[in-house]
Amino acid sequence: MHEIKKFSSGNVVVMTLSGKLTHNDYANIVPFLAKLIKKYGLIRILIELDNFEGWEVSATLDDIVFVFRYSAHIERMAFLVHAKQNNLALLLDRPFGRVFGDNVKYFHKKYREDAWQWICDGVKDVPNATFPQDTNSI
Repeated sequence: MHEIKKFSSGNVVVMTLSGKLTHNDYANIVPFLAKLIKKYGLIRILIELDNFEGWEVSATLDDIVFVFRYSAHIERMAFLVHAKQNNLALLLDRPFGRVFGDNVKYFHKKYREDAWQWICDGVKDVPNATFPQDTNSI
């Protein structure tokens, strides 16, 4: 399951991923991100993993296609990790994460503010200097 947070602003996107990602999740996420890429050229994504279990088989292919199609347009990507099982899920995605090089970082949930500051560093139009507490989605 995915949830795009309503405090996403400009080229900065914040989303939560939980459970297993499905093809339907990618059918919603990818067009949303593609629209932002078309508008801004480069985007930044902060992904909060909450009991994330990985991908269904069809979603794994979607993930591979997404990485190869859009990685050049992702300026920064940060992952907020909540638990050990999230670390295991991230290990599966590590080979694709290498495509992003130094533009991807992993933060424990207790360093949420650090992740937010890193993802927003140099962005002019981010409405909040600290990580927003609003958890509603758009």
